[in-house]
Amino acid sequence: MEAGRQRFVPAPPGASPPDLYRKLLLLTGLRLLVGTALLVATAFLTLNPATESFPRRVEAFLYAIIASIYLVSLIAGWFLRKGRYLSAIAHAQIVADVLAASGLVYLTGGAESVFTILYPLAIVNAALTLSRRGALLGAALSAAAFCTLAVGLERGWLAPALSYLDRPPLPTPKLALTLAANISAFLLTAMLSAHLAEALRGARKELAGLEALHRNIVESVASGIVTTDAQGRITYLNPAFAELSATPFENLVGRPLAERFPALTREGSGEARIAGRVVTYAVSPFDADEGGQVVVVQDLTELRRMEEEVRRADRLAALGKLSAGLAHEIRNPLASICGSIALLGKQAGMGDKERKLLTIVSREGERLEALVRDFLAFARPSQPQMQQIDATQLIEETLAVFRQQAAAREVRLSLEAEPAVRLLADAGQLRQVLWNLLSNAADAVGPGGQVRVRLRRLSGMGAMEIEDTGPGIPADDLERIFDPFFTTKESGTGLGLAIVHSIVEAHGGQLAVQSVPGRTLFSVALPLAAVDRSAA
Repeated sequence: MEAGRQRFVPAPPGASPPDLYRKLLLLTGLRLLVGTALLVATAFLTLNPATESFPRRVEAFLYAIIASIYLVSLIAGWFLRKGRYLSAIAHAQIVADVLAASGLVYLTGGAESVFTILYPLAIVNAALTLSRRGALLGAALSAAAFCTLAVGLERGWLAPALSYLDRPPLPTPKLALTLAANISAFLLTAMLSAHLAEALRGARKELAGLEALHRNIVESVASGIVTTDAQGRITYLNPAFAELSATPFENLVGRPLAERFPALTREGSGEARIAGRVVTYAVSPFDADEGGQVVVVQDLTELRRMEEEVRRADRLAALGKLSAGLAHEIRNPLASICGSIALLGKQAGMGDKERKLLTIVSREGERLEALVRDFLAFARPSQPQMQQIDATQLIEETLAVFRQQAAAREVRLSLEAEPAVRLLADAGQLRQVLWNLLSNAADAVGPGGQVRVRLRRLSGMGAMEIEDTGPGIPADDLERIFDPFFTTKESGTGLGLAIVHSIVEAHGGQLAVQSVPGRTLFSVALPLAAVDRSAA
């Protein structure tokens, strides 16, 4: 995104310096102003009855000079609009300036005219457009034109424009001195203007380099940067801020910062949320004279996520250590209780009421045994036995078994799997992951719902996706669903997704969830086997 950069009419590659267009445009405008001023002055002197009229020949000569200024400027403007032949235009304008100065010098006395000052101005204009080469060209043309004009008038080769200018010719020494003085002035003006033009060009080049360096630094930093004027309107933002705010530059520049990002208008520093991301910001004065502020924004979303994962891992480690010992201590007496109940159930002479109570106790004992078993699986997860497995076949086999439960719950199952996706994983643990996710999806959709399973290769990973058409997971619950013992089911233990998360992490994979009303998607990405990766 090129924000806030000026656009110039391009010249053909290699035809001229990149800033020649701007110089010619400026000098053409100034030349039109000078021509207009000369036209107004000439019209006042020739049309005002109170002033002494000029001879017709002189009037015609003045208007011819003015017309030539306009003509050259209009032709130059037409070529400038096309952006072509800029160097030729610059040379033509130097010649035109020298001819216009010579015309005025001729009308006002030749060698002793006060308008000889126009020659140094023409030389300065030439230096501004073509630098040293232009200054030397302007000086040479000015010297040649002035010498020709002065010698011609003094030697009678040219007739004076006005009768009162007719005077005795200058002595040869004085004429030579006048010529030498003016030529020296032209050369001195050329050298000084060329030196200044070169210095100016070097300064501009250095400034352009500094601006480019500053722009590249500002636009390449990872931190978002936005500046405002004294009224709080956005004047600039770098690509990092535009990406962070998920808004194009054109939709933000000129808009009040408080309107789009009110959290960033508070003085000092702090944390805020922008476009769903957690950021830290710092507000500082931007321009002490004109006002305005600069806001530097740093995205902390990933850092906060990593911090939360570290805190969660610490909690789970402490909980797992405590849970493992507690579950082990519960399991031993629980096994004795279940065994004793089984023996009591075999005793003769027990009534129906007693047997019914024993059945309830036995069933609850088995449920408690399953809970302890899940608890131990979470607290002391077994190390996955990695091997190359055909994930497509494994998913098809698991779905074949699960279809019985799905049919009983009136849930429709579908599978979209790429053939022969081979993963590096523990087959038993991967079946457990898939079974838990399928069970949760079937519970979420209820009768008449649909569960879709997909398997595909994605960026060197095998992506297994389980999507359901249930009501979705509330946003408040979405951040806690992988925490142990967190459940929204009446009979759930809250360990299923925690175990899934633990298994996926042990495999070096990634587990993600997306949920909106009517759609929930769990995605499990595991490394592809070396054979599959090389084939892909």
